[in-house]
Amino acid sequence: MIRTVDVSCPACGASEHELVCIGREHEYDNTTDEPFPVVRCAGCGLLRLNPRPDVSELATIYPPDYYAYDLAGAESATSGRPGVGRLVQQLKLRLYQRRLRSVLRRAALGAGTVRLLDVGCADGRLLDWYKAGAEGRRVETYGVDMNEHAVEMARARGHRVVLGRFEDERELEPGTFDLILASHVIEHVADPRGFAAHAYDLLAPGGLFVVATPNVDSVEVRRFGRNWGGYHFPRHWTLYDAATIRRLGESVGFRVERVEYQANPIFWVWSLHSWLRERFPRSRVADRLFPPVGIFRPSVQTFVLLSFFTVVDTVLRAVTGRTGSMAVDLRKP
Repeated sequence: MIRTVDVSCPACGASEHELVCIGREHEYDNTTDEPFPVVRCAGCGLLRLNPRPDVSELATIYPPDYYAYDLAGAESATSGRPGVGRLVQQLKLRLYQRRLRSVLRRAALGAGTVRLLDVGCADGRLLDWYKAGAEGRRVETYGVDMNEHAVEMARARGHRVVLGRFEDERELEPGTFDLILASHVIEHVADPRGFAAHAYDLLAPGGLFVVATPNVDSVEVRRFGRNWGGYHFPRHWTLYDAATIRRLGESVGFRVERVEYQANPIFWVWSLHSWLRERFPRSRVADRLFPPVGIFRPSVQTFVLLSFFTVVDTVLRAVTGRTGSMAVDLRKP
């Protein structure tokens, strides 16, 4: 048993709620097998895990082999060899570099130096990619992460990284950052409003805070229910749609400028893994077909799965206007 805590809505403070679903960990076998309810706030409609793991259990629910802690190391094994693994790595690199160029254009920061902070930077893989891109020479890379080993790796590659939870850190200088990126982090934190408020404080006037997070208003959620990969049990504590993330940003002073629905093939892999594992609990077929951690290691299987579900998300976005993942631009006036 792990320690859990009952929490009121982090947006409006209401305690009344309705049950949406109950799910379990299915990606790792060294965390917890306890059930966790997802509830919808009766006051504002925000979804949250309640009860959820206590913050004292972070080391349990994020095991030492958590996928994000050594992505650069996992990919380095294929960096010098031709083949599909190398191709997967190059496609990801180009995707994130293209996204950075797009963000810099939207941020309208001019041609000078850009102070960029990656919240939840893990081992610094994304910061490496940003530095290697066309804009890399003018980007000063900073990061924050709570895993000591990952922070050491990121620092070793030249990034200035703070150890700890972002909403608690006090080492970074307020009002000095041009761009803060939080890619699928805010849903993990105990105090998302405090998280957003700290980003607001760190940004210079006119700075941009780009938040990527799961979108609960999507076809995948309705199709998979408790098996939806975006729940990421028990690590996603607060879950948003466009309306609730907008209210969060505006509540701390941000101006919401843009909501972009993005392809996220990982969620499809996790959804199908959870769905199969629930139906065939004694079989390894789910692990073999849709490896929840192995999907982050470059391989032929990874290439096929990520490519196929990227196409699926692209089609869904064209048909429905949404996917299971969104990125929101929040501007500090």
